Amino acid sequence: MVIENTNCNMAPFLQRAEGKTNLPSLSKNINELLKAITDANVNYQQLAEIIKQFPEIYTRLIFLANSAWCAPAKPISSIEQACSMLGYSIVKSISFGVSISSSFDSNKCPSFKANHYWTTSILVSNGVSLLASRLPNKINCLGFEQTGQSAGILHNIGLLWLADNLPKETDKALKAIEAEPSLTINEALLQYTGTDYCEVGGWLSSQLGFPEVLTIAISHHRDRDYHESFWETALLVGSTAAMVTALHKQSDEAPENNQLETLGISYSAQQIVFKQLSSNYVKTQELANIMFA
Repeated sequence: MVIENTNCNMAPFLQRAEGKTNLPSLSKNINELLKAITDANVNYQQLAEIIKQFPEIYTRLIFLANSAWCAPAKPISSIEQACSMLGYSIVKSISFGVSISSSFDSNKCPSFKANHYWTTSILVSNGVSLLASRLPNKINCLGFEQTGQSAGILHNIGLLWLADNLPKETDKALKAIEAEPSLTINEALLQYTGTDYCEVGGWLSSQLGFPEVLTIAISHHRDRDYHESFWETALLVGSTAAMVTALHKQSDEAPENNQLETLGISYSAQQIVFKQLSSNYVKTQELANIMFA
C-alpha cells in the first residue's frame, strides 16, 4: 500500500520523500500482532494460532527453534513447540521484526546494518521489561510490562522508514557517525535528512493506527522533559535505549539516570539491569544475525 500525503503543510521529511511511503501490509499484520501480543490473557496456544496466519513469521520461528542458537534436544515440528521453547519475549521480538522488516527495503541504504538495528531493538525491548519488573508500584503490572516491550521493539522504526525512503541522506548520516562516534544518531539524521527517527517513527505509528501509548513512546523516548500522557513508558524506553547505546560503545556501566529514580528504580537496580543486558549482548547479536542479517 502507498500512502500519499497531498497536504501542502506536510512535514519536511515527507516533502523530501515526495510525500509517499510504502506500507505494503504492515498495518494489517502489525496491529493483529500487537493486539495478541500485548494481551496478558493470551497463552502460548492462542499465540501460536495467531502466528499461523503469518507464514513468514511461522517459518522463521520454526527455523530459529531448530537452529544451533537454540540447540534443541529433538527437532521442533510445530509452532506451539517453537513458542514454548523460545519464550514469550523472543516470539514477540521475532514476530514484530519479521512483520516490520518485510515492509521496508533497508538495502537501499548501504550503511544501514540490519544486525545492529535488530540487536538494538531486541535489547531495548528486553531491557524495558527488566526495568518495568523493578518498579515498586508495578504500574498496571503485566499489561504495562508487555506494552513497554512492544514500545522497545518499535522505538526506532523511524530509522527503517528513513533507510527506505531517504536512503542517500540516511546513508550520509550513518557514515557521519562512523567518522565521528560522538555524534548521536538523531544529530546526524537532523543534519542530513532534516528530521530524526523519533519524529518519523511517531508519524508512522500514527499512520498505522498504533495505540497512543506506543506512538508517544516512539516519539518522546529521547525527550527527558516529556511528562505528559504515558511518560513512564517513554522514560523506560529512552533509558533502556541509552543503556544499549552504552553497550554498543563497550561501556562497563549504565549511564546515570536520575529520572528512573523518580519511578523508584535505584541506580544500583539500573546497574543490575545493565549487567543483564550486557550478558545477553552477544547472544542477541547472534539472534539478530540469524533472523535479519
